Amino acid sequence: MECWICGKKTSTMYRRGTSIGTSYLEKMHPNDKSYLRCYCSDCIDSVIDVEKREVELYSILKHKIMFYKACNALEAQGVDLYKYKEAIGVVENKVVSSPDKFDSSYEVMAAIILVQNRIYSKMQYQIGRYRVDFFLEEEGVILEIDGERHKYKKQKDRVRDAQIKNIIGQGWEIIRIDTNFLDQHAERLPIAIREVMNYRETNHIDWRKLSSK
Repeated sequence: MECWICGKKTSTMYRRGTSIGTSYLEKMHPNDKSYLRCYCSDCIDSVIDVEKREVELYSILKHKIMFYKACNALEAQGVDLYKYKEAIGVVENKVVSSPDKFDSSYEVMAAIILVQNRIYSKMQYQIGRYRVDFFLEEEGVILEIDGERHKYKKQKDRVRDAQIKNIIGQGWEIIRIDTNFLDQHAERLPIAIREVMNYRETNHIDWRKLSSK
């Protein structure tokens, strides 16, 4: 076999792993034939390094496009983005520095609204074996942004929500926001949170006590 990059033949070659940016060492005769690409020790490091950097760049660009789509969607609703300029800047920086915190443009849109309204949240927060979209620790609220596929898994979502509340406490409220709602009424997102607060206050519900049991 010859190196895919430089053409050199050696008795020890590297093969690419099943995941991008990985490899494994394999001994072989220089004249072996194989349909798998092989790399010599001089070339494999640069191959892996380039793959890793390009995957990172792809992730950043993909999430930047999510960010652009979120801003465009808000504009389409008549939202004055000049009023949101500071919040948009905060979320844009987060998209670039921590792209793993966003799975869709709708989550970016929701993050902008939350930041604008000074509602602090932890994004893609791990609870047991589950990961939730927005964890509002001060409000005792979890926000889940539901796309089209959630229409067909409502029962599964109910079971999931119940299991999450079993972990963090029954005082917590899980609010599921349909993406169609965000497409039309994104600025009303904080109202849904305030309604939970008002309901608790009206009914004298101490969610922290319920969650500590």
